[in-house]
Amino acid sequence: MREFDTETLYLLRVFEDVTGAHVRDCIVDKNNGTVVFIVSPGQMGLAIGKNGENIKIAEKLLKKQIKVFEYAEDPEQFVKNLIPKTRRLEIREDKIIVWVDPIHKGKVIGKEGSNIKLIRKIIERNCKIKNIEIK
Repeated sequence: MREFDTETLYLLRVFEDVTGAHVRDCIVDKNNGTVVFIVSPGQMGLAIGKNGENIKIAEKLLKKQIKVFEYAEDPEQFVKNLIPKTRRLEIREDKIIVWVDPIHKGKVIGKEGSNIKLIRKIIERNCKIKNIEIK
């Protein structure tokens, strides 16, 4: 069971009220102020809303950029939800190796590794896997 601070609980509650989606995890990226919500399986459409309306309303209310990912019980599928550009992946004990096209590698890793750090945190919190490597 995760523990959330007061600010995170507030963000989570507002997002759930606006979208009607069940939030499984919420992470505030302190570097850029983005809020990441992990919604339960099958709830992505509900979270986004028609033409992205739910996301737009939530962003306006929370005054923060929002990213939403759908959880999956299967770690392989969950990683594919987090990194849609995945060509192939391999899970080894406490490590995930993800192959992406070289053209997409920079975007997956992000400026100064910002995206991969966030993905690593999400995976560790939700799959108990400590490391991810992008090839």
